[in-house]
Formats: sequence, structure tokens, C-alpha cells
Amino acid sequence: MPAISNTYNSQFGEFSLGEGPENDFFWTGSIDATGGLFSGNIPICIFTKKSLIPPVTIELMELIASDINQYLEKSVVFIKQTLTAQRDRYKIKETEDDLLSLDIGHFPVDHPELIFWEDSNEWMMRFAEGKFEICDPLGISVTYKLTDPISVDNLEDSEYIDP
Repeated sequence: MPAISNTYNSQFGEFSLGEGPENDFFWTGSIDATGGLFSGNIPICIFTKKSLIPPVTIELMELIASDINQYLEKSVVFIKQTLTAQRDRYKIKETEDDLLSLDIGHFPVDHPELIFWEDSNEWMMRFAEGKFEICDPLGISVTYKLTDPISVDNLEDSEYIDP
């Protein structure tokens, strides 16, 4: 029986294996973003049921990571449009109107990270911080189906998992 590797080398760098909740596993790594809305290290987390990453999940992660600036911008635009159009659903307060009017280069969400699940065509871009009240305490996220954003998610009822 071959030994299980605790690392995976992607085209963007190394991912390390960790144990997650409920006997699941997670792989953590990162990519560097430059020249777009966000610069610096962007964490990537991949959740799996087994201690390996399926090829289809690797392909999706690498597709997104290879054009990270486009997805960062697409996510911010989608959040802005969604919060503006659905103010009541997301409990946007009148005192936050000025935040909604900011251009995407100054839109108040920060610390992006990518989250993927094995054998799923859905993934999430989470912004760990934001100035909107709904961003407290775990941020706000955009769920994608392959390359299309499908929802903005208020994470107030979520549970933090420390990779």
C-alpha cells in the first residue's frame, strides 16, 4: 500500500494536509495576487472526505487561481450589486449607505480566501473582514458554480474552522 502524502504540489505552490471536523480532511495553501483589487497572499482551503485531492477539484482550483484577479473583482462587484438590490434581506442599515456607493476599488471587504470542496462544482470566495454589520464575525462570501457567482452568503451563523 503506497504511503499517504501530507503535501500536494500544485502549479501555485504546496498544499499541506490537516484533519478537519467530522473525520474530514482539509488541504491548505495559498497564492499570491498582484496588480488587482487585492495584493498579497490569498489562502486556499480544500475540504476532502479522504486524504487526497481528486483531480477534478485540482482542475477547478487551478482554473480559478490562474485568473485570481478576475475572480476577486467579480466577487466584489457581485457583493456590491447583491447588497444594493437586496438591502432588507442582508439587513443593510441606512448608516451603511455610503459604503454601498463606494466604487469596487474601495468597496469595504478584505482578506479574501478561496474554499473548495472535493468533487463539487461549487466553491466559495470568503472575505474574512468587511465594514458592513453583516460581516461580523466571520465575513461575507460569494458562492460560485464553476465560474459563475450564484449567491452572497451572510456567515453570521457559520462556525469558524481553524486550519
